[in-house]
Amino acid sequence: MRTHHNSDEPIKVPTISYGEKPVVVGLDPDGVRVIRAGRKTRVEALTGELVFLTDGETAWHFHDDPSRPRRTPLERVHIAGPGKQLLITPPTGHWVRGNYARPTRPVEDVEFLGRPCWSVELAPRRPDKPSVRLIVDADSGAVLAEHTGDGIDGAAFEQATFGAPADPAVFTWNGPIETDDDSRGKMVAAAETRRRQTYDWFRENVSAADLHVPVLHDLTPQWIRIDDEATGAFSAGFGGGEGDGYMARRPRSSEPWNLAWYGEAAAAWSTADFDWACHVFRGTLHPEGLSLLQRRLHPNDPVVGQPDVRRPEPNRR
Repeated sequence: MRTHHNSDEPIKVPTISYGEKPVVVGLDPDGVRVIRAGRKTRVEALTGELVFLTDGETAWHFHDDPSRPRRTPLERVHIAGPGKQLLITPPTGHWVRGNYARPTRPVEDVEFLGRPCWSVELAPRRPDKPSVRLIVDADSGAVLAEHTGDGIDGAAFEQATFGAPADPAVFTWNGPIETDDDSRGKMVAAAETRRRQTYDWFRENVSAADLHVPVLHDLTPQWIRIDDEATGAFSAGFGGGEGDGYMARRPRSSEPWNLAWYGEAAAAWSTADFDWACHVFRGTLHPEGLSLLQRRLHPNDPVVGQPDVRRPEPNRR
């Protein structure tokens, strides 16, 4: 099978990963050798080295280390450029619900590689994408060729043998592997190494001193919810965007105060009539800043105690 990309523009492959290096299979434009049985696929370089394996559910990618491939679920594999449909025939639902669903012309009967096939051209759902033309083997349903309507991208089998028995063992790998967890661990370790290196550089070339400094923080409420107008209880949030924190007030009480905030309140205190709390998401309230906030909120009511503030359950907000 050979692929072509008749453009100087790079191929963009959208991927989704979960902290590890995404599995992106690139196909050598000089060609690859493919063995297929349904959704089981084995891809080799023309020189014989393994490129990619899948038993239809699990996949092994040999790009980074030919002796220790990356193992991942097949649905998490991304194939860069043209040729994906030739390696793994998608289910019918892929075309019905995917980007390409509407034929631009009637299906044609054609011959390809000496076999009866169907030729179909599908229009994209997005007007900025080209159409795609598929050559589908009439007997097996395998896609034998795939070309974009603008002629830029394409892939096709140049030779094909059908019906030869395939040993299931050729589609699996039983040697050493790198799992997704291994990949995540490597990424985390590499990021931590870079963080330490840059931190050490900063300490050596800029400053080794602690840089704890007071910062002006606007605690003016951006929204206010009156919880009980009769008692004067309220909740409020301050800061722009996703918010910088909350403050609240209730009538003074010896009962526990269960605040629906993640983590402990930065500060909680009581005056003669009310319990107060203020939670800052980023940073901490300096004692001088807290004292100033208290004077602004209740200038004539001194702090006389502290309420029993209870933090919420873990992983709740």
